[in-house]
Amino acid sequence: MMAGFINMGIGLLVAGIGLAISFGSYAAVSESGGHYTVAWGAVVFGGLQFILGFFQFLRGIFTKEGRASLGKIFWPQSRIGAIVRLGLLAAVAAIFWVVAPESWKTISPASLQTFPVSDDVSSIAYSPDGKRIAFAMGDGGLEIFDTSTGAEGKTPALEAYQDIQALAFSPDGRLLAAATSAGLRIWSSADWSAASPALVGQAPQGSYAVAFSPDGKEVATGSVSKGLLVWNAANGASEWQSGTGDSIDSVAFSRDGGLIASGSENGEIKLWNSTGALVRTVNNEDYGFPVSTLAFFQDGRLSAGGYQKPGMAIFDGATGTVLRKLQNAPPLFGAPGDVWSIAISPDQSWIAADYTDRSIRLWDAKTYSLVRTIFGHAKDVTALAFSPDGHELASGGADHVVKIWASP
Repeated sequence: MMAGFINMGIGLLVAGIGLAISFGSYAAVSESGGHYTVAWGAVVFGGLQFILGFFQFLRGIFTKEGRASLGKIFWPQSRIGAIVRLGLLAAVAAIFWVVAPESWKTISPASLQTFPVSDDVSSIAYSPDGKRIAFAMGDGGLEIFDTSTGAEGKTPALEAYQDIQALAFSPDGRLLAAATSAGLRIWSSADWSAASPALVGQAPQGSYAVAFSPDGKEVATGSVSKGLLVWNAANGASEWQSGTGDSIDSVAFSRDGGLIASGSENGEIKLWNSTGALVRTVNNEDYGFPVSTLAFFQDGRLSAGGYQKPGMAIFDGATGTVLRKLQNAPPLFGAPGDVWSIAISPDQSWIAADYTDRSIRLWDAKTYSLVRTIFGHAKDVTALAFSPDGHELASGGADHVVKIWASP
């Protein structure tokens, strides 16, 4: 009988160690980014350890040999028994591999730089010369860092509470525009310490999106309830408005400045000319789901992504038809891969998209093949931006971290 208690105790000890390894590894994965394959191996090892311990515990309770003998401390070492046990462990490992999150099975590259910030990152923007990078946070914070030294620089003064949803530098780098809960704000880089922004455009209920025209003369904002608004970047005067009643979540200028794309809360994607006339409505198959991000290619193609609907779509800007849909398979456990932000590399070679499954996926812009998947954030990735030279990709997340990665 004593042998049975010893077997039960050893079984519980081994099982407890296995659970500690598994859940400890899972906790490490949940709290930090990096190389997840190591954690995956630890979780599987801990799981198998738990199974061994559990069966050892059962052996101590139910088998005569387990209660009476300590000569073979684990299971009888018959050939058939050994084969059955190995087969069971292999089956369990295979099941774990199928159902485990993708992040546990992906080796991600190490980031080049990491910037801790005060809250969820809503937008990232590089200055055109690549020397500065601006981050907007969900609590209304705005931080600007020197990309070469990592030192924080001057920051524009904000109202007491001002939620910033999007940022954009002007093409010459002299202005920084922000879509805020108080409407459009534009600061001059010559005097960011000023008490108020250099230019102010008031949009009732605030703005969700912002983009400069390629020549820097205009800035477009997507408002909460007043549609698409276009402003004069030099004096902040309103030039035209698409209409009322539409909540616009994303805006983008074509590379030649001839078109402005707007993506709405209800999934409509519309193209406008420089005078405010509607050119066409894009045939968006995901109508009904918010369009969170838009980006034009040099050749006129338009990429779009949304939340509540996994994946990304590429449209022909001239006809509005769908060219390709790039959808990642959502994991069996965890949030599906809704797209918060899309970035196109300056040389037009890569498309980067971030997802609510904590991944960043880079696609070949010509073949649309998946080139790389990066898991480096502990929570949703919410913002992306390529550096002007295309050598780096910045990502920000709900984990209050901004990371800089080397481009493929």
